[in-house]
Amino acid sequence: MASQNNPGRQFDKQHAVTIVATAIIEKYRFVGYNGQHATSAGGVNDSQGTSEYGAAVGYAFSAITSYSGLVEVAAGQTIAFGDPVKPAADGSGKAALGDSDDNCGRALGAGTEGHIIEVQIQRHVHPATP
Repeated sequence: MASQNNPGRQFDKQHAVTIVATAIIEKYRFVGYNGQHATSAGGVNDSQGTSEYGAAVGYAFSAITSYSGLVEVAAGQTIAFGDPVKPAADGSGKAALGDSDDNCGRALGAGTEGHIIEVQIQRHVHPATP
């Protein structure tokens, strides 16, 4: 899918970190601080950025941490331009629809299951805990 009225798969990588994979990493996924695909669980499972490439366990990969990266849309999801997004609950690291109280980015493109969209990486927002 095109991003932000621009054709092709593009992103604006401003910063990246090197992470050592502790599980198999697929490209275009939200990745956690723990070296695995991110979930919405928070803590070390929270999204640190988006993977540019895949990696086997024990190998290093780069994760984009600032401005935007590409992320695959999760099964059963329809994401519109501007929607808040978060990692899917299934641990795949794919993009799922978030909301104003639970997200880690904004969609800069639109897509459905399996599409690759550009996501603006933002400060994490999670529901308040009592």
